[in-house]
Order: sequence, then C-alpha cells, then structure tokens
Amino acid sequence: MNIQKYGFCELNRDTLPEGIKVAYRYEKESIVVASIEEPLTNQLVEGVLEEEGLGIARILQMHFSCHYLLLVWSVQEELQLMAFSDEKRVRAYEFLDYIISDFGLVKGNAKCASGRVSIIYLRVQMSGMDIGDDMEYFLSMCQNYFEVCDWIEASKYGLDHEKDIASMDCFEKKRIPWAFVKTTDIVPLGEHITLRSLENESGITFVSNEDTYIMIGCRGEIYDIKKDKFLCTYDASEESMDVFEQMLDFLPEVYLEERNSYVMLDELAKLCYPKRDAKIYATQLTNRTKVFPADGNQEYYLGRPGDYLAIRQDDLTDLYIIQEDIFIRTYEKIKKG
Repeated sequence: MNIQKYGFCELNRDTLPEGIKVAYRYEKESIVVASIEEPLTNQLVEGVLEEEGLGIARILQMHFSCHYLLLVWSVQEELQLMAFSDEKRVRAYEFLDYIISDFGLVKGNAKCASGRVSIIYLRVQMSGMDIGDDMEYFLSMCQNYFEVCDWIEASKYGLDHEKDIASMDCFEKKRIPWAFVKTTDIVPLGEHITLRSLENESGITFVSNEDTYIMIGCRGEIYDIKKDKFLCTYDASEESMDVFEQMLDFLPEVYLEERNSYVMLDELAKLCYPKRDAKIYATQLTNRTKVFPADGNQEYYLGRPGDYLAIRQDDLTDLYIIQEDIFIRTYEKIKKG
C-alpha cells in the first residue's frame, strides 16, 4: 500500500499506545487514522458516544497531537469505525458519513460518531477505485474529504470576491409564508436549545436569548437567525402556523438539554413574509462546500453539488447554503434591467 500517494505517513509502531495496531498521520491536516484491537475496541464500544468513550479518544488525541481521529477495527464480516473531533472545523458525524456514505450506517454528533459497514459492500465500493486494501480506502477518503471540497471563510470571501459576486444572478424570496419562533417563547432566558438543520445534521446548541429566533422553512426545516437580520428580511405577523396547511415534509422540533426533552415548534410559531427589498446573490455549487459564518459562533454550513451558495446583497460577509429543492421552491430570479 502506497500511503504516500494519499499524503499519509506511518507512525513508529514502537511508540504506539496499547491496543493500536498501526497508525497513519495525514501530513496536511491534523488527523490520525488507526487500526485498533481488543481490549481497546471493547472500551470504546461500551463507552460509545458517552464521556468514557470521549475520554479514551482525548487520551489518544493528546498522544498523537491531533484534532481529528479515525479508528477502525473488524468484527466478523463488518468493519466498525469511530471518529472524533475537538474542533468546529470538522464535525465527526459529517466526516464519518462522508467516509462511508451510501453504504454504511452512521450515528453520532459533532464530537463523536460511530459507524459500521459490511466488508462485502466495502469491497464492492473499492472495486471501481483501483484500491485493494481496506485501510487504503479509508486513507484515500480522508484525503478526499479535505482536498475535494471548497472551504469558505465568510468574513474574507465576500470582500475578496466582490466583483465575482456582483456578476452572479440576483434573487429574492417568493412572497410565500415562512414561520418563526422567538427562543424566549420556547424556554426562559439562559436555557440551552439544540437544533439540527439540513446543512448541519449534527446540530448546534445555543442559549435562549432575546436576540435569537428560529426560522421554519417550507419543508419544516429549521435554523437560527439573529433578530436584526430577521427584521431586515421578514415582515412578522400574528398568524399562527398550521402544519397541515403548510404541507411540511417533517415537523419542526428542538431539543432542550437541561430538560432532556424535545419541543414541537408548530404551536408556538407565527407566520412571516419575505420583504421585497431583501435580495441575495446566488450561484449553484459544483463542488462539495463548507461555509464558515463570519460571526464565528456557528459551525459550518455544508453544501453539496447542486445546492446554492447565497450571499446577502446588503452584506457580502453573510454567506450561507440553501439546498437545491428549497431554493427552487422559495426563490425567484430578478430580471436585470
């Protein structure tokens, strides 16, 4: 296996912690990929997604001096994986989902994720890739994750590409109803709220406050929005949301960390309507793309080929991702001239 082909180097086996068979470091990013054995696998499985499992991972990350860790081991006819991340730049769930997308099972969150895949399915996937070794597959996919992707820092991109953005098509939202909920209508000030959006499957957690609202889109998708941005973009109403009339694909809900419970948002939500002067530039993505918001408080938006990169016309540092089907349903192109 030519690991240099994928930008990896093998770590000295004499210095590896107990339970690690072999480990590889990616030279361009802070990630280590390792094959592990019992009893380490048992400790990880028993503590999966719990503090015990995270504790073991943190010890290994400290040993390897890495921010991202991918562990692989075999159980009968399956390969099992665990991914760990201690930076917002990479979400463990999203990373592992990319590695075994379409043919593996993945669960987890931003810090820790576990997955399993049939060795037979993996070999079928490898057959069209000129790869003959399981570990080689994982090294190649790790390289792809970091290199076959556009990474956009919103605070810099809008200013550095002002002319390119101005040449993009301009759009405005169709005058169809959206819905919103004030976070303080869900829980009292200071309580934590976790929501999962279409562009962040792992979810983000923030504190309920007067300045943060939650938007509900045409499919039932949710995302957070600052009060001033909401007031600039939408006209609020006192009309209540009706999930049957809105024909949502799924019901909007958030998780309350302190109460360990979920809250449905439809009964709390009020309708709002896009203002005509709230316009965006937009272009369809050809590559997998991450957008890191300018305020630095959120994790990244994830876009896939076909989705849209959107930039507010009145603030070129406000960039975000809109899924293709939602964009088509909710935006219309503004004719030039």
